[in-house]
Amino acid sequence: MVTTDLNAILSRCEAATAPDPALEAELRTALHEHASSVESAADADLAMASADGALAMVAKTLPGWSIILRGGTGPAGHWHCVLREGEGQHDDQTVAAARGNTPAMAIATATLKAIAGFEAGYR
Repeated sequence: MVTTDLNAILSRCEAATAPDPALEAELRTALHEHASSVESAADADLAMASADGALAMVAKTLPGWSIILRGGTGPAGHWHCVLREGEGQHDDQTVAAARGNTPAMAIATATLKAIAGFEAGYR
């Protein structure tokens, strides 16, 4: 049963300017509820623990999608992630973009945006 308000969590993730353990816990729950490859709380923990964990989650959840990750390690780390269905740059591709204060948060948020689009009927 899906209980999280995905749009509210996505908005809060993008607005976050500093690490927020409560928000990260909500993001883990949303990943577990909405991403089919995140089968357990432990999987969600791995996806949020590092960029490598988040990238592995994307590879399972959105196989074949390209990932662009940009950011910096400044005090308020601004990270941007763009996920694009396939490798080309066609106008009809599904795209999800997000930002976060850590690489893992940006990647997880972009992944959940893609999933939210699928759940809303976009393809």
